[in-house]
Amino acid sequence: MATLPKAAGEATLAPVTVTASTAATNRSSLAGYLPKTSSTLKSSTPLIETPRSISIVTREQIKTQAPKNIEQALSYTAGVVTETSGAQDSRMSGGATIRGFSNGSAYYKDGLLQPAVGTYASWDDAIDTIESIEILKGPASVLYGHSRPGGIVNVNTKRPTADHVNSVGLQLGSYNRRQLSADVGSALDEDQRVLFRLAATGRDGETRLDHSRDDLLSVAPSLLWNISAATKLTLLGNYSRERGTPKAWWPNAYTFPQSAGLPTSRNAGEPSFERFDRDIRSFGYSFEHATDSGWNFTQNLRYAEIDIDYRHVYAYNLLADGRTANRGSLAQQTEANNLAVDSRLARDFSWGGVSHAFSLGLDYLKYRQRGAVGFGTAPDLDIYAPVYGYEIPLPALNPTRSTLAQTGIYTTNQFKWNRWVANASLRYDVARSTRESTTQPKTRDSATTGSLGLLYLFDNGIAPYASYATSFNPITGLKFDGSAFEPTEGTQYEAGVKYQPPGQEGFVTVSLFDLTQTNTTTTDLAHPGFSVQTGEERSTGIELEGYIVLMRDLGIKGAYTYQNPRVTRSNVANRVGCQSNQVPKETASIWLDYRPAALAGWQFAGGARYKGKTPAGFGCSAPYDKAFTLADLAIAYETTEYRIALNVTNVFDKKYFTNAFRGSERETSVQFNYYW
Repeated sequence: MATLPKAAGEATLAPVTVTASTAATNRSSLAGYLPKTSSTLKSSTPLIETPRSISIVTREQIKTQAPKNIEQALSYTAGVVTETSGAQDSRMSGGATIRGFSNGSAYYKDGLLQPAVGTYASWDDAIDTIESIEILKGPASVLYGHSRPGGIVNVNTKRPTADHVNSVGLQLGSYNRRQLSADVGSALDEDQRVLFRLAATGRDGETRLDHSRDDLLSVAPSLLWNISAATKLTLLGNYSRERGTPKAWWPNAYTFPQSAGLPTSRNAGEPSFERFDRDIRSFGYSFEHATDSGWNFTQNLRYAEIDIDYRHVYAYNLLADGRTANRGSLAQQTEANNLAVDSRLARDFSWGGVSHAFSLGLDYLKYRQRGAVGFGTAPDLDIYAPVYGYEIPLPALNPTRSTLAQTGIYTTNQFKWNRWVANASLRYDVARSTRESTTQPKTRDSATTGSLGLLYLFDNGIAPYASYATSFNPITGLKFDGSAFEPTEGTQYEAGVKYQPPGQEGFVTVSLFDLTQTNTTTTDLAHPGFSVQTGEERSTGIELEGYIVLMRDLGIKGAYTYQNPRVTRSNVANRVGCQSNQVPKETASIWLDYRPAALAGWQFAGGARYKGKTPAGFGCSAPYDKAFTLADLAIAYETTEYRIALNVTNVFDKKYFTNAFRGSERETSVQFNYYW
């Protein structure tokens, strides 16, 4: 074992220990489901001392459940609703909802925003490049700037580690899925100051549709340079190339029940026209330096580019014969780039008998997007005896350009006195945006947001807490008088209890929340065709989430949410008091992971996910998707040299609908990994 040396009197970062790489360090552990800290609050504060509700999907959970994408990895998380429009397609915008509010297609990667790209696409990261996924519930603008009120999703990518175990894997699955993956790393010098890691995935596959493809090439290199005991630099790169097919869009199943009875493999489009191609390139770094005076400086930066070519033929109506579908075509081409940088100074100190963890930060975001969207026509299709092969011309495209520049300065301070923990944060943002396609192309928004929290630590592991947080989010559009819309605003009151049983692997959070979004748009009754910002939406509820290890070989992860998401103010009378679109009042899940000591290496895991009835439209008269429960299964055998795993989602092939779209069918995958 070797440790990095330091000069006399030199400040140090957290120590880096380098050990011989052995496959034994990669053996799964039930404790791996249980995180201790979260990076979403930009500090190393333990979760038990954090007066906010935070959920974390760890690498161990990802490894066991084998989700195909980020959204699917959130399926067992309290307060989060996934698959809101039928079978998941992570490339589409929309994403999950958090505490009753859509999270859109934007998410955070290593603490830096990846903004929404467009209606038909979003950023994405291959699941094999991700170390963990964090969900901070409620407004997060005080640390991240403009964001939606329900919360944020942050993915932490894989980075070099001193005890890394190399692996290569082969996965075979439903829809002709064939996938190769590799996760390799090592030291590059004798002193082991420089470490590298490479996570790569190659996939050749299809979706459930006839005449489809789902291909991927993803490469994510990273390099850690321990410059000294006080300074380190991590370089992070990513390249992904996807070639796919959009999911099928049939006429609304509640208006046209014929759609509900079609085989899920039936394609509404034209194979020669359809494409969903996406290329992403990014490069960034994380720099950390500890000064002799006790201050720590951290800077995270990433520059990213995305290119999207989306072409789709969709069915939108059935003729009187009940079998002939009218079809249309659409195309979207987008090029965008994004520069995000976050710099902060932090220092821990004591004053007046109170411990402080203080930080001051400045972040900057510059996003540029150039795109074009067009709609056209396509020949009708017999939904029961489809004939493909028509030549579909590319629709005329209407170009648009937009930019967003945001600068924010923030400060946060966590106080600890005896068993009391409190924090206070404040932020000021200025956001400027331009859109060439509007009559008022330039807008400037500013906002001050904040958060407060208080928590008490009992000896028995119980920690009651309360918190308050606000958010803002700029929206596009103009009022009747030509002025731009103001940002929406979010406010949350939260109270709860956390429990970390002493001497046992476990963590439980119970939280009550009251979340309101104001300045939402509603119909301008005095000026038809325009909107005013007198709308309001509110979501109140309770969440229960926890994980505990029993008898050393059984892990139980459970989640339950009851929420009442609704429109509280609107100029459209039949929407006031109505349940929000695509958001159920109740969700629940349970996941069991059993690793019997008598059968060393074996793992038997499975779970169930429940989603209550859900509005499939806006207003109190909207139809409801029926409630459903899905079961998942995972069986694996692992040694120090290899792992073989079987995963099945929707084990009983339950037929269900979300937002009038058919949900995912049963899918099976088998994976083999070799370690060295």
